[in-house]
Amino acid sequence: MTGVFSQKPAIERLLDLSSNRLLEEAEPAVALQLIATNALDILDAGFSVIWLLDENHSLLHCHAQAGLHLADEKMRLETSRLPWLMQALEQNEASLISHAGQTPAAVGEIAMLFGAEQLASIVSFMAIPVRLHGKCAGTVCFAQSGTTRHWSRDEVLFGSHIAVLVQQALSHAEHAKIQKELEERVSARTAQLQQQATQLQDAHSLIFRLSEIGREITSSLDRETIIEILYRHVHDLMGAEVFAVGLYRPAQESIEFPCNILRGNRMLPYVRDARDEDLLSVWCIKHQKEIFISDIHTEYQNFISAAGLNKLTVDSAYFSEDEKIIPLSHIYTPLIIKHRTTGVIAIQSTQKNAFQRVHLDIATMLSAYTAIAIENADTYQQLLKAQQILVSQEKLAALGALVAGVAHELNTPIGNSLLTATTLQEQSAIFLKKLDENSLKRSDLNNFSATINNANDLLVRNLMSASDLVSSFKQVSADQTSQNRRTFNLKQTTMEVVRTLHSLIHKRGHTLDIEIPDDIQMNSYPGPYGQILNNFVNNALLHAFEHRENGKMQLRAHKTTDGQVQLVFSDNGQGIETGDLRRIFDPFFTTKLGHGGSGLGLSIVHNLATSIMHGNIEVESIPGLGTRFILTLPLEA
Repeated sequence: MTGVFSQKPAIERLLDLSSNRLLEEAEPAVALQLIATNALDILDAGFSVIWLLDENHSLLHCHAQAGLHLADEKMRLETSRLPWLMQALEQNEASLISHAGQTPAAVGEIAMLFGAEQLASIVSFMAIPVRLHGKCAGTVCFAQSGTTRHWSRDEVLFGSHIAVLVQQALSHAEHAKIQKELEERVSARTAQLQQQATQLQDAHSLIFRLSEIGREITSSLDRETIIEILYRHVHDLMGAEVFAVGLYRPAQESIEFPCNILRGNRMLPYVRDARDEDLLSVWCIKHQKEIFISDIHTEYQNFISAAGLNKLTVDSAYFSEDEKIIPLSHIYTPLIIKHRTTGVIAIQSTQKNAFQRVHLDIATMLSAYTAIAIENADTYQQLLKAQQILVSQEKLAALGALVAGVAHELNTPIGNSLLTATTLQEQSAIFLKKLDENSLKRSDLNNFSATINNANDLLVRNLMSASDLVSSFKQVSADQTSQNRRTFNLKQTTMEVVRTLHSLIHKRGHTLDIEIPDDIQMNSYPGPYGQILNNFVNNALLHAFEHRENGKMQLRAHKTTDGQVQLVFSDNGQGIETGDLRRIFDPFFTTKLGHGGSGLGLSIVHNLATSIMHGNIEVESIPGLGTRFILTLPLEA
């Protein structure tokens, strides 16, 4: 047989084949066929065929042939039919060479390798094992027809080298396959990692956004504002058409829906019966579990009976001009605080499959924030009501103290007047008796006249004092029960307020010194000022002078150069601890809770000084030495 390179020596033709780039770059079938074709020319053989084992070593497959025309059904052989050949290959023999006169077994297997129709013409053949990774992978077979051929040592070496080329082609193919699989796996893993990175980034963004939403929700202490904020974000995140927050009232066995939104518009409030088991909201609250429904008509039976399909929406929640809807997709999440269900969030859409599981996760997280926010809002409202009650009680207590103080102050002039009037009555009776008995002397007349004159003086002085006290009481009470602005003299108003506290101060064995110039006129609010002064004194009596006698309080005032007046109220009491000093103006903060302290006295002082009188107040204290309150007020509020 004459090949393409037949003019060259066999060794050169073998080297040319070994350096052919197609063996590395071409597909395995092309490379193996190139080897089989060129092997005929290199060995000057009549036939060449390459058989390779499958993974289980149960079949031999013909991957390339030259000089033959094997039918498709003969391109695959069961190894169990080739025991002689397989034994020789497994024993790793360098080559199998047969000539004429083969054994019957060898003849039969040779016939299978080259096709039964070729057997008559084959007189010599050579089979070289192909090994891969140290194991038998198949064989390269060469055959000669016509005359008997004795394969030379060089030809056996050439055949072995051809088998090595087959091995290299298989190794390149396997390497290419592994590399391709590795590249595909790397590419798939890279895509997976990129997807995970994107999902992680999206999750981080979502978590950050939910945290910001939670911060925004919990920063509000108004229930309607909380629900409006929540709806805005829920609509943006999942396109909800209907949004509602229900508040569970166990005592009334009801669920109140005070704020409901349909496509951005407010709906009317309504109430659901918490005993109705055909309501999704009731199921959510009773079971403390979320509800996720993509199509209510196919999933309702998991939560309610068929009767509940007519209760998905409430007619009374619509305005007359509103179009009623039938929600198909539903998300319900319970509002839970410390294992206690306080309400429910309802999110609905008229479209099927409107929501995904991630929307349920979002709603669940928002429910946690909402439960806290609504709880805080309700607590804040309760605290406001309690504060209003306590402030009212504080004002009534101050007014009661004012009345008690004035009553005590009025007791002296009124008592003196009563004593004078009684004495005058007795002297008048004696005078009239002597007059009736005609025993009246000039000296008796003179004494009676003197007594009347002295009594008149005493009555006038005491009644004038009482009148002044009543006037002061009327002014102070009018100021403290109102917040009217007027022009007043600071010292005069101060003395009027202090006069109502005089008996209380002296009863406790303490003193209050006033040092205020006569010429300080203010256009401000005397009522709040009087209440501030009253709270200063009461605070000192309750806290500064506890278990103490002979306490001293001072109130001094002077004008500043910037049109303000600075008042300093000080005491020599036990002072305020450093840790309590920064909280002294906080509402409800007191060290005497349950012992006469409401925690509102100085909080009210701070609010009156800053909000009403537009001033400023500071406090200084050294434990054991006393406390100073510095009150700075504008002359023109």
